[in-house]
Amino acid sequence: MNASSYEKEQERREEEIWSLIQVEHAVVIDCGIGKNAVSTRALIDKGDRVITIDKDREALFNHKDLPIQLVQCDITDMPFKPDAADAALFYLTLHEIDPVSHGKIISEIGRIVSRIIIVEPSPGGNAAYQRFEELWREAMHAVGKFEDYQVRSYWEELLQINGFKIVVSKSISHEMDIPPEKIEELRELTVKTFKEEGVPEKYIDEMNVFLRYAQKVGMKFYDISVVIGKSMI
Repeated sequence: MNASSYEKEQERREEEIWSLIQVEHAVVIDCGIGKNAVSTRALIDKGDRVITIDKDREALFNHKDLPIQLVQCDITDMPFKPDAADAALFYLTLHEIDPVSHGKIISEIGRIVSRIIIVEPSPGGNAAYQRFEELWREAMHAVGKFEDYQVRSYWEELLQINGFKIVVSKSISHEMDIPPEKIEELRELTVKTFKEEGVPEKYIDEMNVFLRYAQKVGMKFYDISVVIGKSMI
């Protein structure tokens, strides 16, 4: 297997994820813009009117030239009236938030939209990836942040107890191991991120050692869960 084949599989996964997100020409609240506004740009390409929210003012400002409405707010206290949008998208967002807050977040967005779309990593992968996930989670917890993956049924139950019927629930898997050169890129990016976040040196050292080991034994990324709920009200 080479990097080219792996990248094609990545593209295939992205296409499959977005084929499940049927929100063309709708008003969509995108929860969390991220560094590259990946989900925001994909929604724009679908012809949606996008309202992107994030608590990070700088992250929003970096994408001020996109044809979207930018709103700085906390995800647990959104400044929108009931039925202000058709759908809300949480694209690789919720695992970075304290799980204790998940119920409040879904309850809050549930008064604003009739459809909630959750795209999240699932815990697991092969044994090597499980160790990577564990190290990353411990490192984030050490600086007061979160990287807590949940099984797909967790998201289903979260939507259901807040009055949403599950209309899509699917896991999208990786078939290929990550090529060694891609693991090296991941190692460099992870170390850079840890240093920027102020992660204690012991976690940086452990991750360096582990990801060099993973290049030899192989590592396969997590599955992606796509769960979509429609309001029953």
